[in-house]
Formats: sequence, structure tokens, C-alpha cells
Amino acid sequence: MKMADSRDMILAHHALRHEFGALPALIRDVPAGDAGRVATVADHIQMLGDMLHGHHASEDDHVWPKLLERCPGQVQPLVETMEAQHERIDRDLRELTAGARRWRAGASATEQDALASSAERLLPPLREHLALEEAEILPLIDQYLTDAEWRATVSASTGKLPLTKAPVAMGMLLKHADAEMLQVMRAAVPKVFWIVFRPLGARAYRRYAERVHGH
Repeated sequence: MKMADSRDMILAHHALRHEFGALPALIRDVPAGDAGRVATVADHIQMLGDMLHGHHASEDDHVWPKLLERCPGQVQPLVETMEAQHERIDRDLRELTAGARRWRAGASATEQDALASSAERLLPPLREHLALEEAEILPLIDQYLTDAEWRATVSASTGKLPLTKAPVAMGMLLKHADAEMLQVMRAAVPKVFWIVFRPLGARAYRRYAERVHGH
């Protein structure tokens, strides 16, 4: 039986670290009163929020129950820590996306400063969680979940994004992938998806990054 290869989660983590890490400066750099730019950055925050929420929900629904069933002695305290971290991050994420909506509605300097501070508060618990997951959870996934079960987990995560955002999300992952991660990603998706949607995703993210990040 072919077992999981969860290295593609590291690729998702690279993208999340980079994009969330860039948010405080991205928010603070918006010129006062520029409603169009506010809307662009607020939409970006919402998309990142959807991506992170989908990532965590797929773990809650598909990974923790299987690990608790198959290796409870190894994983129970660790899963409790993961779940507590998810709850903390989700609270911070809800605060961030709600702040983005308020900022978009009024484009005020007060809301801008509050939103940038929310983005900064999210970073330490997010980084801590991603690092712990990579060090402790991924080896257990590879040992106890099958390839089919892992693919279902990844599909559940990506399925929570609107279809219109899927090419940008795909391109975002590609942008942050080194040569090894590209090969992992290629092996994880159907051949037709790689041939057809990889270039579409790359182009979609280039356009998106130019609009959001200016490069």
C-alpha cells in the first residue's frame, strides 16, 4: 500500500509564511484615502484567510481523527496542542478578516493601523504552529496515512476556495516552490492538471502579484 508523502504541505506552509509575513507592511503602505488600493489589499486578506481556514479545516476533519485512531499513544497530546493552536489562530484570523472589512468600508487611518497590528499579532502563533506541524505531524502523516487519504485531505483543503481563486492559489504555491518542491507537487496532481493548469496558475499569480504587491 502506498503511503502518504506530505511534503506538499511544506510548500503550502512556505506560501502562507511569505504571504502573511508581508501583510503588515502591505497594509501600512496603502496611501491614505486610496479606496481602490484598500479594496485590493482587503480582498487579498480575505483570500489568504480562506486559504488558511481551509488548510486547518481539512486537518481537523481528515488528519487528526485518523492519527488518533492509528497511533493514539504517540499523537494524542500533540493533536491537543494542534487543535488549541488552530483555535488561537482562527480567533486571530477572524479578527483580521473582520478588520479588513471595516477598513474597506471606511478606509480610515485608525482602521488601517488596527488592521496592521492584527496582522502582526497573527504571525508568531502561525509561525510556531507551522514549524511544530512540520517537525512532528508530517512524519506521522507519512507513516500512518495512505496516499489516497492524503490526496483526499489536500482536495478537501483546496475545495474550500472559490473556483475563481484556484488558479491564483495554484500559482502562489508555484511561486514559492524550489526544484524539489515542484517535483513533489507534480507527483501529487493528475498529469492533465499539471500540463494545463500549472501555466494558467503561474500567469494568474503573476497578474495577481503585480496588482497586490506591485511586482
